[in-house]
Amino acid sequence: MDFNNMSDEVKAYVRAIIECIDDGIWITDGKGICLEVNKQALGCQKRENIIGRTMDELVHDGIYDTSVTLEVLKEKKKATLVQHEETEILTTGIPYIEDGEIKMIVCCERELRELDIMKKQLRINEEELDLYKSEIAYLRSVLAKEVDMVLESKEMKSVVELAITAAQYGSRVLIEGETGVGKEAVARIIYKNGERKNAPFIAVNCGAIPENLLESEMFGYEKGAFTGANEKGKKGYFELANNGILFLDEIGDVSLDFQVKLLRALQENKIMRVGGDREIPVDVQIIAATNKDLKQKVENGEFRADLYYRLNIFPIKVPPLRERLKDIVPLVYYFADYFNGKYGTSKEFSLSSLNVLQRYQWPGNVRELQNLVERLILTVRDDIINDEHVKRMLFDEVEDAEPKEGSLQEIIEQTEKSVIQKYMNELGSPAEVEKALGISRATLNRKIVKYGLR
Repeated sequence: MDFNNMSDEVKAYVRAIIECIDDGIWITDGKGICLEVNKQALGCQKRENIIGRTMDELVHDGIYDTSVTLEVLKEKKKATLVQHEETEILTTGIPYIEDGEIKMIVCCERELRELDIMKKQLRINEEELDLYKSEIAYLRSVLAKEVDMVLESKEMKSVVELAITAAQYGSRVLIEGETGVGKEAVARIIYKNGERKNAPFIAVNCGAIPENLLESEMFGYEKGAFTGANEKGKKGYFELANNGILFLDEIGDVSLDFQVKLLRALQENKIMRVGGDREIPVDVQIIAATNKDLKQKVENGEFRADLYYRLNIFPIKVPPLRERLKDIVPLVYYFADYFNGKYGTSKEFSLSSLNVLQRYQWPGNVRELQNLVERLILTVRDDIINDEHVKRMLFDEVEDAEPKEGSLQEIIEQTEKSVIQKYMNELGSPAEVEKALGISRATLNRKIVKYGLR
């Protein structure tokens, strides 16, 4: 490629292009002869004094102190240097090579003062970006407090979007997820964003109510209905939630007998108190939740199919904490901020402690994390909670329980006892413990009796 052999029209295009560039542009041939230059590069020099002359001549005559073109010709590769002309200039020369020979060199120059201005502007932009990030974090924290849920992971953002959609329609909702994932928090999002937000929200843990009391608690009873009954009678949860939302948590734990009565209430929108003789109309939106696989229970004959389909109008599945790792650190900050405010402390979590928390599997999910953060805030004396504090809280209860001496069976039993005790303290109800440990209620009860943990 020979620049001198180009037509005048092509040369005019090249000149027009480089004049549109803010930086100074030089074009020389493979011998260092200046072929073209834009106004930015000329400075106070005249064009006719530059074009057609070699860069070696221009330096020799004192027009320029030095030339990056000469450096490129010498090294046969890209070169950068600072030139001292009217002002300090950063210049980079890039060779165009064909068949191992330099055919052309393009040099780009810019005043260092402009680079300083750009650096300053970049710092300003970075500061503004930090400010925007801070504002976004604040708005997220406000939203988290509003809905009792951290919305960092895409999985939880999707759950909240579904909850808000469900709120718009007011349909029955079935929320599925492991113990402690925040099913009630999802139900409250539906409540706060629906038409019933100014009416009652009644939350009932069906698994915590004895079977013989479930009907009277749900539907209420008339005076004298049974021995020990309130002499004035009592409204049940359906009546208390009238015109609002009734949240039935752990719906998978109710018996088949009660499922029949619940189905009838849902079908007819009427209930009858225990000992009563008249039906009472109710207008209640039902949101049910379970940590069981209801579809599997239907197949096993443990849950009525007709009730399942009545409840499962709008399904929402909340993923466990181990499947949304992005939520762990924001949740730690959220709970730490809450408990520091509650107890008047100022504890912080170190990076090493957060790394440990992110590697843990969290069988008790968000509830287990919340309880752990509260215990660490209350028990750690240092202002900074480190990885050792967290490891001791999470693992030492099991490790310390292992006997220094004893048979393999004794070690197994000691460890089993410690693990069951840990989850009983952590999770509270037997239903949650059996789910976390992956054992049946009967097995759990036998081990509780065996180890004297009741």
